[in-house]
Amino acid sequence: MEENYRAMFDQVRASDRLREEVSQMKMHKQMPRRRFPKTGLIAAVILVLLAGSAIASVGMPGTLRGWFAREWEESTGAPMTEEQLALVDDLTQPVGVSDTQNSVTVTVDSITVGNSTMWLLLKISGDYPAEETLRYHFRGIDMTLEPDPDQVETPGGYGFDFPYAAVAEDGVLTMLVRFTIDLAGQTSLLDAPRQTVLVLEDLVCNDLEKRGDEDVVLSEGGWTLTFPVEPGEAGEIRSLGEIRVPAMDLESRKIKTIALCDVEISATDITYVRSAEAQEWEPLRCALVLADGTAVEQSSGSSRFRDTACTEWSSVYYWQVPVDLNQVTALRFGDTEIPLSDG
Repeated sequence: MEENYRAMFDQVRASDRLREEVSQMKMHKQMPRRRFPKTGLIAAVILVLLAGSAIASVGMPGTLRGWFAREWEESTGAPMTEEQLALVDDLTQPVGVSDTQNSVTVTVDSITVGNSTMWLLLKISGDYPAEETLRYHFRGIDMTLEPDPDQVETPGGYGFDFPYAAVAEDGVLTMLVRFTIDLAGQTSLLDAPRQTVLVLEDLVCNDLEKRGDEDVVLSEGGWTLTFPVEPGEAGEIRSLGEIRVPAMDLESRKIKTIALCDVEISATDITYVRSAEAQEWEPLRCALVLADGTAVEQSSGSSRFRDTACTEWSSVYYWQVPVDLNQVTALRFGDTEIPLSDG
């Protein structure tokens, strides 16, 4: 798989930054990040960028709480603690909104919302094959939020991916969608009530054994699901001010120490700013280190200018799962650990 991706990148022109970001992505069905103009809404018609795959297996968790607990244990090697589970519960909102098209019903069961990340748990019922070798997704996905959370007057990015789609423990086809948006650390998805409209187009699958990555349409149509995102708190926020971390020049692969300013850590992401001159120096992969030695690494991320004068290069990276910052003792970039105070 990795060799296929290297061959693909040899055939396309892409910036070193894009190559580096994509090389760090999990190999699952990934939707591209978009750059969008300033409007009242955010919207995307999503096309498949990478030929990755959503996990397909029977017996996956049927709740967001269960999925986060499973993901935590797989990535850290230890069970999720009660404190971490309580944080997930605090960030999770029930929804229960459904739409039926062509005898297939899609329900937004619940959502987990952080500063700039939203996980949506979908339940899908109807006449379709449910097999372990099939991987499921929607051919198109589009989501609008009103009011628009993006208040930064520079081009920004957002994207979707499908961490898993499987027949869950309750026997229902269950799909997890993750939405991420680069808000340059200025606003949060939780700072105001927002009306959300999710539009899904064509339920499709491909067969891992027979058809490779060729999509087969299971049900045509468009499902429109409208629901509120309630305001709330994303848990504790740690503001670190300025720190110095190792970073790599993506062209030369050299490493040096650079300054990151306005560093803020939340339960779901980390944001920081570096100068425009340093934007080609990418900080080494970061992680949160817990008191018991557990490390929760970043997943995807994106960057944009925070100011219209293009002097402040802002980045956001998302943790694989929400993290209770009360359990965190250090922030790590590469092999460099920065101790965090209790406050």
